[in-house]
Order: sequence, then C-alpha cells, then structure tokens
Amino acid sequence: MTPTSAGEGKLQGKTAVVTGAARGLGRVIAETLAALGAELVSIDLDASNETVAMIEDAGGRASSHSADLTDEAQVNHVFDEITRQHKSIDILVNNAGFYSVERRPFWEIDSGEWEKVMRVNVRPVFLCSRAASIPMRSRKSGRIINILSSVITFGMPNLMHYVAAKSAVAGMTRSMARELGPFGISVNAVAPGLVPTDAALESVGREILEEAVQGQAIQQPLDPRDIAGAVAFLCSPESAMVSGQTLLVNGGATFSGI
Repeated sequence: MTPTSAGEGKLQGKTAVVTGAARGLGRVIAETLAALGAELVSIDLDASNETVAMIEDAGGRASSHSADLTDEAQVNHVFDEITRQHKSIDILVNNAGFYSVERRPFWEIDSGEWEKVMRVNVRPVFLCSRAASIPMRSRKSGRIINILSSVITFGMPNLMHYVAAKSAVAGMTRSMARELGPFGISVNAVAPGLVPTDAALESVGREILEEAVQGQAIQQPLDPRDIAGAVAFLCSPESAMVSGQTLLVNGGATFSGI
C-alpha cells in the first residue's frame, strides 16, 4: 500500500466497505481504496485479519467486522453497526465469493454443490447491496461495485455453476443500476481475468494460468493491482456518469460487445 498524505486522496472522507478483504483480490482492493484516502471497513467470516493492520501501519484508517454474508440477519446487523459508527456508507465492493470448486461437466454437478456455489456467490451481493442502499438512498449518493469474472464472457467449460453465479450478478448489476440511479447511486462491475492469487493457484494450477496469459492480447500475467485500479476508477469522481457497466480487466482475453 502506498499511503497518501492527509487530504490528498481522491476518496478522502469516504467510507468504503469491502467484503472478503482478508486475502487475495479483496485485500489489494481494500489497500488501494485506503491509499486513496477512504476509511476502509472489512467484512469477513473472521474479523481478525492482516488487512486492517497493514492499512493502519501505512497510515490509513480501517476496521473490520465478522459476518456470514449468506445470513440475512447477520448482514443486516453488521451494516446497521457500520452505519452507526461511520454515519454513512459511500462505497460498497462486493468481492466475497467462492471460487475453489472442482471442475467437472455440468451433468456431474450434484444439486448440493450447485446450490452452495450459487448461495455463496449470489446471495451476499443481494443482501449486502440491499443493506448498503439504505444509507446511500437516504443521502442520495453512493457507489456499488460487484466483482465478477471474465469466464462469463466465453462460457468456461466444466465450471457452469460458477459461470451461472457470476452471470447472475452481472444481471443484478444492471437492474440495480436502473433502480438506484434515481437516487444518485451508480452500480458497476469489474470482471477480472485469471489472476495468479493463492486461491487461483490452488484451484487451477500454474499451467492453466500460463495458458490464460497466452490467450490474452497483452501477454503478461495480470496483477491484483490491475483489478484494484479498475475498482478505484469506478469509485472515483471521474466515473460519476458510469453505471450499469461491466469493465473487463483480462489483458484482452475477451472483448465486451457494444
């Protein structure tokens, strides 16, 4: 994290909530927003994580909360707490999700696994966005950014439950943008390509990651900071009139349609 001087960050005075900020992409997104001046609030199953300590050590402000984001009562409670403590929620990044699933043809996916992948990747976006929209709608401003995956653009084989879940969130992003736009709230999504995080390496292995790089127009590995930079743009004043969009950050592996 590269901290900014007091008052210099583009997000100075903003409260940014990032789910799943304890590791991987979530951690880098959290550190990036904090470096731009935002007061960072992390929500994870385990509230004790290194992200908050790293941000504070670098001169930023951060706090953490524990919640099972698939549990409606817990989500509502933690967002009530955040609103009481910070008076407002300016930014919500729905990053938490479940990626480490065994790849297999869809006809071999049992209903329990299907329901788990859908529940962990879709339900938290709905519950967190609904809860965060309450203070946002009251103040008539806010930014919601959903983290998707570029797999939705080319239909990754043997991963249909994950593709379906992320595709559902893409549709939710557009609907929320329509419904929240009149309140001055923008809703967008960032769809990363295959980023060599620990979770990705555990799930697909280095060989698949190298193959992914070869399929990109820019043939070099993605870095978590590439995704965090896109999220930061969608939180910034420069993106004030951008809403309902999905920004692909995949090195040109696929292109969005117009």
